Amino acid sequence: MRTPVLAAIAVAVFSAFGCRYQVSVSELPSVRELTQNFASASDFNGSVQQVVDHAVSRECSVMFVHLDWAMTEIYHKQYAEFVIEYCRLFPRSNLAFHFADCTTVSRDYAPLRKIPGWQQLMDDAGSALIHGHGEIVWVEKGRVLHVQKISDFKTAAQLVECTCRLTQQCE
Repeated sequence: MRTPVLAAIAVAVFSAFGCRYQVSVSELPSVRELTQNFASASDFNGSVQQVVDHAVSRECSVMFVHLDWAMTEIYHKQYAEFVIEYCRLFPRSNLAFHFADCTTVSRDYAPLRKIPGWQQLMDDAGSALIHGHGEIVWVEKGRVLHVQKISDFKTAAQLVECTCRLTQQCE
């Protein structure tokens, strides 16, 4: 039965869903169900800071950065496919997944910039890390590891491979 899993996904921090609950493949939501819940997450009353704080508090997490003005909705399906594929392959992983609607903080992205390691990545890149292209943020032990636009990955398998390489969570 998918109801408990879907209820957990319906909040902005949907890290309650996922691999660490060891759901069976038959209990994983469909891509359609998951993308519908992303839309619901944008309406959640919680703040971006709460989502970021939760992501940083987990041992390891992946966060999708949504921006209404950038039409990142076109990448929701790809992120959902990635989440489902990762959980299918690694049902015992404690990797947490987050959906952060950063529309309200897009002036300076302060909640993201407060993550340890963010400024160093910006300095290394020589520019901002968020450009409204559906960026994915990988965080481990409270530090940002990497930020990359989701469109750089052609398949969910490529996202899973990158996540395994970055996080060592694929066991």
